[in-house]
Amino acid sequence: MEVVKKQVLKNGIFQVLTVRPFFLMMLSELFSQIAFNMQHFVLIFIIYGFTHSNTAVSGMILSFMIPAVLLSVISGVYTDRWNKKKVLWITHLLRATLLLPFLIPNLHLSLIYLFTFLIAVVTQFFMPAESSIIPQLVPKKLIVSANAVFSFSIFGMILAGYILSGPVLLFLGRTYTIILLISFFLIGAVVVSGIKIEDKKKKIIGQANPFPAKTNFSFSKEAGEVFVFIKKARRVMHALFMITIAQSVIFMFAVLAPGYVATVLQVPFESLSVILVAPAGVGLGIGAFVLGSKCKEIGHLLVSAVGFMIVGVIFFFMPFMGKVVSYGWVQNLNSFLPNILHINILHVIILMAFIVGIGMSFVFVPSNSTIQIETNEEMRGRMYGLLNSLIGAVSFLPVILVGGLADLFSVGTVIGGVGIILIAVSIYYLFFIEFNQNKLKIVN
Repeated sequence: MEVVKKQVLKNGIFQVLTVRPFFLMMLSELFSQIAFNMQHFVLIFIIYGFTHSNTAVSGMILSFMIPAVLLSVISGVYTDRWNKKKVLWITHLLRATLLLPFLIPNLHLSLIYLFTFLIAVVTQFFMPAESSIIPQLVPKKLIVSANAVFSFSIFGMILAGYILSGPVLLFLGRTYTIILLISFFLIGAVVVSGIKIEDKKKKIIGQANPFPAKTNFSFSKEAGEVFVFIKKARRVMHALFMITIAQSVIFMFAVLAPGYVATVLQVPFESLSVILVAPAGVGLGIGAFVLGSKCKEIGHLLVSAVGFMIVGVIFFFMPFMGKVVSYGWVQNLNSFLPNILHINILHVIILMAFIVGIGMSFVFVPSNSTIQIETNEEMRGRMYGLLNSLIGAVSFLPVILVGGLADLFSVGTVIGGVGIILIAVSIYYLFFIEFNQNKLKIVN
């Protein structure tokens, strides 16, 4: 028993959760991320209930995406200058306040757009602060484990928000659901206020001015410093590229998933969360746990390249999954199994979604770790601001295009094409790694 206890305590995941500031931050994330992700779907339900228009729903989604494109770099610059703990606390409170107007019955659609836009603006300051504060909370040796927990939390809460929003809205009704979301943001703010961070001079950062004034401040200069740094820091540049591509793929698949479920799998659309989202979330969580526990020494770029290969191969074969159960070897296997264990298309897709989640964890965890390790505290917020801007800008056009391409060529064809692109990206990076290793051997 004592041996098991020691092994558990050596595990990076458990070690990082014993760091009180990080634990409190993740506790605040639990409430705020559930609230934020439920809010997306609750507002979609509310708008569609008012208008019965898909175009109106698209307008709300755009109201969330536009601030990411326009403000992420700006918010990153200012977040670097501000106290990140106070930024988290204030953005929790602001988002709770901006949800209050949704308690008004029959709120006009234009006002719904306005307040969702303002919530998205505030969130652009929250996101670089939450990502860039992690190295202030944990020792450097636990950064990979901390990012594993953080990634699992983020995607786990997206999953929870997706699954809970409908039943909660149905059970509580619109008014009490909004009150619940406001309460979650307020709880998150209270938990954040309990975080204490010591700087190198052993001063409590939480007692400092949240918005310190600096002399000789030049926004263009500080924003430009990020691009100059990226040109020199190749590993950071590759990490930014990989996260941007991975997040764009997630957005594109979110557009294609309903059609895939309906046309390729030919099952009810309502089963989407059970068939695809939940298994992918579980896979991402397990992949993050493994990376955080065992894979600290493996090259981050190599792990991300392998992750893209995994996701690419799965996407390439997904269009053909409807035919798998008709293969002879599957039929022969089913003949030996009891009816309850018979392999069908849903079993195969759930397994593949699970593997996709593992592959995505291989991209997000090491890439985020690279950004945090390779950038200093003064630039980290700007780096994540740039990342959010890149994700918004790069995702915007593909998200619009894949729907039309799916209607033109079929959903399966587009998903398979995305898979080929990811495989190509993976092959490039695998050759890139091998080339650099050979180059180092020649130099040495």
